[in-house]
Amino acid sequence: MQAQKFNNMKRILFFCLGLCLTCLIQAQTRIAVIADPHVLAESLFDDGSAFEEAKSGNPRVVEYSQQLFDSAVAVIAEQRPDLVFIVGDLSNDGEKVSHQHIVAKLKELQIAGIQPIIIPGNNDIANKNAYLYQGDKKVQTESVSQAEFESLYSDFGLSQAVSREQDSLSYMVYPNDKLAVLCLNSAKKNTPTQQYNEGGIYESTLAWAEKAVAQAKKDNRMILALMHHQATNHFNMEEDMTPSYVANTTDEYPALEELQTRLLAAGVQVVFTGHYHMTSIKHTLNEGRQLYDVGTGSLSSYPSPIRWLTLSDDGQLNITTQVIDTYHTLEQTRNENTAQGIINRVADKAFPKLEEVQNSLIYQTMLKKWGLSFDDFNLPKTKSQMIDEMCGSMLPSMTLLVNELSRGDEHTRTPEEHLQQCMDGFDHYITHTICRDNEELGPLLLVLVAEYRDMLQDMCKSVFFNYVGNDPTQVVPDNTNILQIDAPVTTKLQEINDMQPAEKVLKDGQLYIRQNNQLFDVVGKRVE
Repeated sequence: MQAQKFNNMKRILFFCLGLCLTCLIQAQTRIAVIADPHVLAESLFDDGSAFEEAKSGNPRVVEYSQQLFDSAVAVIAEQRPDLVFIVGDLSNDGEKVSHQHIVAKLKELQIAGIQPIIIPGNNDIANKNAYLYQGDKKVQTESVSQAEFESLYSDFGLSQAVSREQDSLSYMVYPNDKLAVLCLNSAKKNTPTQQYNEGGIYESTLAWAEKAVAQAKKDNRMILALMHHQATNHFNMEEDMTPSYVANTTDEYPALEELQTRLLAAGVQVVFTGHYHMTSIKHTLNEGRQLYDVGTGSLSSYPSPIRWLTLSDDGQLNITTQVIDTYHTLEQTRNENTAQGIINRVADKAFPKLEEVQNSLIYQTMLKKWGLSFDDFNLPKTKSQMIDEMCGSMLPSMTLLVNELSRGDEHTRTPEEHLQQCMDGFDHYITHTICRDNEELGPLLLVLVAEYRDMLQDMCKSVFFNYVGNDPTQVVPDNTNILQIDAPVTTKLQEINDMQPAEKVLKDGQLYIRQNNQLFDVVGKRVE
């Protein structure tokens, strides 16, 4: 008798534990997010001179991109989240063989019970830069069309779509009973003569998205959105410095502010993005509401991040970041290429301005009053010379800036010191290179270029102190953050639990709810 009572107590205890576990599991959805893996299949290159040249100027560790992607898949498989979001630029440059490798790995996750949801990036479709590298030869290889991309990735969101925009890879998917994922294709269609980097959401796509989100709200679902391009600026002057990374910055799309307003009005509060290869969370305030852009850095660039999301039924979204540190030293070195690119863009704007200033009677007269002329300065004669000289003074500090953008972990920063290094690099270029260390010319020229120095300082300060706009106190942490979705879903299980009387029952090892002499499963389906 005592043994039977003991066994009964054990059953009750296990039942209670199982009930608690069931409720805990139902209370959250776990999601992994990766961005811009840029996988180049290892079968497409060797150690010949053609590939050595290709990777020398690449900001990514392209030769290890397949290994990093495979490592991320292994990490995700071990952690067993419910979903995986991949926010574009899956392939290096659209190579069909690279896509095939990615699809094979995603099927492994799917077989393990983890559902991938993907959107394309600007590199993935109809890419004329898809190459095979053999010895000293660089040979064009097969890319994929939009139809081929859709066929390859059909099982990873597209075939499960509850709504799709006509002739587009934008779609809405309901991956479980509480969540709606709005997948917006922001990649502009490539043409035979034009390879596009910029992108955005067209009016037709935005109008479709508003309807799809409205239906999801009626279906009592929380909404998360995916886009390749950014939905907001992540540092001051970004639209001036790198406009192609922010969505809707050209006339063919609704303006960026309109995109933000309409997404918020529809009910989208959080957008997961990639493209700029930085790990950063920023928000924009619009009519009292906040739209959060959760940017994830490239898997094939420093620091090779994986975002981890936990979304609870009460609308709380917890975000943490894990990194794959296998190639960090090489990745940080490669970021010099990205820093070089930023300096190139600065020179693109600065050199024409320099020529304009030299031809200005106002500046010539100003210098003449001080007994000077432009001949007293060591001004660059060509844009290439300007780039070389700026790199000599500014490349180390600009690389530091890029590493900070890529890492996005303000908890390890020393922002005052980093900002000073960047400004010291600029001042060194002016006083040492342009003014030849002349103690009189240096301070004078710094006064003349004060406006541009202030602009650079504002941009760098917003990076290192992690803010956008005019208020440095408005910081959204990049690496560990809790966001709140204003419209939490009420599941059928919660609805039934809220009704009186209701009781939980265990039948054949399964949990059910009995209400008014009727039996329901945990998602609210009546059991006959």
